[in-house]
Amino acid sequence: MSSKVLIVEDEFIVANDLQLILKQAGYILIGIAVSAEEALEHIAKNKPDLVLLDIYLEGEQSGIDLAKKLKAKNIAFVYLSANSNQTILEEAKKTDPYGFLVKPFREKDLLVTLEIASYRHQNSIESRLRQEELLLKKLSSIRHQTLECEDYLQEIAKLLQAFIPYDLMIFEMKQFDLKNKSTAYMRIGFDEYQYIGEKELRNITNSKSNSSFTEINYIENEAVIYENNIQFNPNLSILKNHFRAESCLVFPFSLNNELTVQYIFCSQKKNIYSQYHIDLLTSAKKDFTDVMNQVINQQKLIDSEKKKNHKEVISHKFTDIIGKHPLLLDALDLITQVAPYKTSVLILGESGTGKEKAAQSIHNLSNRKNGPFIKVNCAAISPTLIESELFGYEKGAFTGAIESRKGKFELADGGTIFLDEIGELSNEMQIRLLRVLQEKEIDSVGGNTARKVDIRIVAATNRNLEKEVAQGNFRMDLYYRLNVFPITMPALRERKTDIPELADYFAKKFCGEFNKKFNGIHAKMLQQMNEYDWPGNIRELENFIERAVILNNGKSELDFNLNSSSQSETFKTEQVQNLEDVKNVQQQIERDYIIAILKKANGRIRGTSGAASLLNIKPTTLESKMSKLAIKKDDYTN
Repeated sequence: MSSKVLIVEDEFIVANDLQLILKQAGYILIGIAVSAEEALEHIAKNKPDLVLLDIYLEGEQSGIDLAKKLKAKNIAFVYLSANSNQTILEEAKKTDPYGFLVKPFREKDLLVTLEIASYRHQNSIESRLRQEELLLKKLSSIRHQTLECEDYLQEIAKLLQAFIPYDLMIFEMKQFDLKNKSTAYMRIGFDEYQYIGEKELRNITNSKSNSSFTEINYIENEAVIYENNIQFNPNLSILKNHFRAESCLVFPFSLNNELTVQYIFCSQKKNIYSQYHIDLLTSAKKDFTDVMNQVINQQKLIDSEKKKNHKEVISHKFTDIIGKHPLLLDALDLITQVAPYKTSVLILGESGTGKEKAAQSIHNLSNRKNGPFIKVNCAAISPTLIESELFGYEKGAFTGAIESRKGKFELADGGTIFLDEIGELSNEMQIRLLRVLQEKEIDSVGGNTARKVDIRIVAATNRNLEKEVAQGNFRMDLYYRLNVFPITMPALRERKTDIPELADYFAKKFCGEFNKKFNGIHAKMLQQMNEYDWPGNIRELENFIERAVILNNGKSELDFNLNSSSQSETFKTEQVQNLEDVKNVQQQIERDYIIAILKKANGRIRGTSGAASLLNIKPTTLESKMSKLAIKKDDYTN
């Protein structure tokens, strides 16, 4: 079935050219509009599948204003613009378009962009249906449990996090002629929630009132989103002042003529909620009602004695990902959300932020967890070998191919393949990868037949692929295929509140490896770590802690001076651009420290006072490191 397209463009020549191209390509054109108002009239008469949308239009509303309404109506749209103003482009990007074309554009680019937009929109619709089905299934599962009232509410709070992101969720119930009864759950970690009742709220707000959430003692008539107007709403001021809420979503529904309940979702991020979230909750309204009726029938909420200081800590699903910063929790939420599906995932972030661990978690939380997890570093494989490494080869395919060999894709059959540094692939390999994504089949080097493979592709890069696409270094169609579900791992400098926990984790790890007692980390060292920007991210922090443990005597707190040590100068002067730079910096630091210890031991390697003993490693290991790092006698003797 051909897609119906609406053109919203106030330049006649451009609109006419678009019309000719689309008709010739088999699209159904439902009209051309020169303003947002005229476009809405077309949409009311005949809803399009796709809208080609210029940013600057006639009338009071811009294309960006119209895009927000298209988003609410779940209509895919692609921007057309000759404007390169960065501020305007950033505003347009916030509307999450399905594509972006810069005038003048080629016919081929237009048709490819429309094809990708259709694919992404269909994927979005299917994803939304899956989300609705999953939410209903989980609500039904809770309904069939026998729990106390607060346990029901807590289970609902935990399951909703994957669908409606929040830092604080409030449940309110209003009975006719009585004050509201409120319960809240504040997120304090992944799958960890702090119960907030009347006593907890009084402590937070320093209030002597016996009422719970007295300033929001009201019930909305319909679902509503509050963004920049939170501070002007007296009912929500407590959320702004004491919980730093920047966005709120209020979702009310009635249980009977006398009883109304509502959920209030609060986030410290701006513009986090959309019509999609309201639609998702509305689709599950009946199930919410059934659960809440069961809660009330199970235990009379009005007369029940509230538990105090209730805190539920659930076992961590991410045992090797440390931290509780909101940016990290956002990434973990996305991992949890996408893991059960076959959707391709693109993990973004700087080197050393834990992209590989994120990919491993996606695999571990999926139904492919018992299958293989194959890791490929695209930057570490020679361009002449990468084809045979990924796709395998047949005997006699080239000189030296004395037997057939499976490639990484075939080895990952039934599991997940992780393509790290995907931005390093050549254009030819990008084309071959695109075919794997589309057809789910591979051709080995020297082979004659294609083989089907059942794999999930998780890719990662520290490059800005949008810029790479714009510069012609990365294929746009491959980018959109991979970017169906992007996840960004935050840099360590953006989540410094996690540094103490990470440092503690690494310190205990290395103290165990080196058979040293862990006596804690000195406050001065923690302060210095917090003030440093960590260009090498978690990998750099791990190496720093390892060195601190090596130099520690096992009898005192770790107290390594980050700011005055030689490695601090190295990190600040080196321009770390990629993984190779990080490795070079790390080797230089290790070399400096070994030299420092050798000087401290007066050049002795063996014996109780030798450098190997001070480092708590074998003399042969130290000598091997000295050879690898080109440490000569002249480096540590006067």
